[in-house]
Amino acid sequence: MNWGVILALAIVVRVISEAAARKASPGAPPRPDALGAGTWRTAVRMVLAPMAIVFAVGLAAGQLWCALLLAPLVPFIAPWLVARHAMIPLGLPRAAYHVTLLSDWTWRADRRGGAALAAAWALCRARKPDAAVEAWVSERVEGAGGRGGAAPAPPSARPEPLRGAGVAAGAMLAAYRGDLEGARALFDSVAGFDERACPPEARRIAAGWLAADAASRGDWTAVLERARQREGRGRALSLLGAIAARLLGEEPAPGALELWRRWLAAPHRRATLPLLRRALAAGEGAPRPEPEEPEPCAAKVAEGDLWSRAVLLHATLLLRPRGKVSGDDLRRLGGAWDAALDDERAQAELRERALSLGASGAQAALGPLARAVEEDLAAALRAARVPRAAWDDLGATIGRTRRRLRDELLSEVELACDALRRRVDEKRELPALAEWREWTSLRAQYEAAAEIVGTELRRLAFPKVHADVCHAAVWLFNSRKERAIANAMFRWLLAEAEALEDARLAGLQRGNVGCGV
Repeated sequence: MNWGVILALAIVVRVISEAAARKASPGAPPRPDALGAGTWRTAVRMVLAPMAIVFAVGLAAGQLWCALLLAPLVPFIAPWLVARHAMIPLGLPRAAYHVTLLSDWTWRADRRGGAALAAAWALCRARKPDAAVEAWVSERVEGAGGRGGAAPAPPSARPEPLRGAGVAAGAMLAAYRGDLEGARALFDSVAGFDERACPPEARRIAAGWLAADAASRGDWTAVLERARQREGRGRALSLLGAIAARLLGEEPAPGALELWRRWLAAPHRRATLPLLRRALAAGEGAPRPEPEEPEPCAAKVAEGDLWSRAVLLHATLLLRPRGKVSGDDLRRLGGAWDAALDDERAQAELRERALSLGASGAQAALGPLARAVEEDLAAALRAARVPRAAWDDLGATIGRTRRRLRDELLSEVELACDALRRRVDEKRELPALAEWREWTSLRAQYEAAAEIVGTELRRLAFPKVHADVCHAAVWLFNSRKERAIANAMFRWLLAEAEALEDARLAGLQRGNVGCGV
C-alpha cells in the first residue's frame, strides 16, 4: 500500500472541503482562531485530519493495528458526530465546545455559535453542573455574538457577529435556566435567519426542541404543524409528527408499521416508547368528538332573571383556566350582558333606585358597570389569546370590548417601538443576543396583538413598527456589523409589508434584504 499517495489524497480532500466551507459563507468576515493558536488550527486541518483518513483507509484494508491510532483522531475527522453522540449525552460542556469547534463542515456558517450550542446542550444534560461551569458556558454563549459597550474591543478580541446557531445557543441556555418562554421565542426565531447565516443543524435542533416542548405540554396541533414544515425536519420530529397525526385523527393517519419504523429510526427510543404506545392505542380512525358542554349556570337562575344570568356567566368566564375561553363563551356572555343592559324592567328598577339614592339616573350606574364588564372581557381575551375570528360581530358589548382592546394593544406596541427608537438614537448598545431578544419580544407583542384584534391593528401599527424597527436594523447592519440579525429583521418587515400589500415599504425592504448577511 502506497501510504504517501493516500496521505496526499487525504490532504487534497481536506483542502477541497475548506474551499467548499469558504464558498458556503461568501460574506462571512474573517474568523479568529477558535482555539487561540493558528499553528494548532493548521496542524488539525492539514495533518491530523488527513492522518485519520489514512488510518481509516488502513483499517478498512484489514490493518487492525490502525484502529489504535485512529481512535484518538476520530474527533478530528468527525467532530460533530463525537460531540453530538458522546460529549453532549455525557454532559461535558467544555469537551463538547472544543470538539465542535473542529466541525467545519456541519457548522461552517457559524462554527463558534455551533460550539456554544453544543456546550449549552451538554450543560442541560449534565448531572451535577456547578456555577463555574454555567458561568463558563454563559461566557461562550455571549461570545457567539457581538458585545455592547461604549469602547469597542480591538479587532483581534472582538467577538463574531451573532448568527443562527448563536441564537439557538442562547435559547438552550435559557431553557437550562428555566426560562421556557424565552427559550421558545429564541428557538422559534432561528427560522427567520437567512440560510447563509444559519447552519441546517441549528434549524433541526430548534425545530426538534420546539416539537418536544409542545408534546410535553400536550399541544399536538403545534407538534403536527411543526412536523409539516420541511425545513429543519429530523428523525425525532418525524416520529412526533406521526404520533400527533395519529392522536389527532388526521387523514391519512399513519399505520402501526409506519409508527414502529419511525420509532426505530428516531433517537431516545426509551423516552418516546410511552408516546408510541399511546398513539398505537388511539387507533387509526379519527377521535370521537367530545360531547358539548352544557351552557354554564343555565339551570342556576330563574327564568327571565337576566341580571343573575349575566353575572353568573361572567363569573364562570373569569374562573376558566387560561386558554379555555372560546368564542362560544364570549357569545353567551356578550349576549347575556346586552340583554341585561337593554332590559326595560332592569332600566326601570335602576331609575327607581337612582332616585332613592339621589343619583342623576340609571346611566350613572350603568356606565361604570359596562366599563367594568368590558375591562374584564378584554383581560380574558388577552390572557386566552382568543383569535379575532372567534369573537367578531358578537353584539354591542363585545364590539365595545374590541375597540377598547384595540386601543390598549396599539398603545403598548407604539410604546415599545418608541423605547427601541430612543435607545438606538442614543446609541446605547446591548450585547448582540440581548439586541435580538428585544426584537423578538417586540415582534411577539405585535403578532399577539394582531392575532387578537385582527388586520385592523396590523394596518394601524405597522407603519410605526416599520419605521422604528427598520431604523434599528440599519444601525445594527451599518454600525454594529451585526448583518445576520439585521437581515432577519429586514426579512420579517418585507414579509409583513407584502402581507399588507404595501408596495412602497415592500420595495424598500427588498433592497435591504438584498444587501446580504
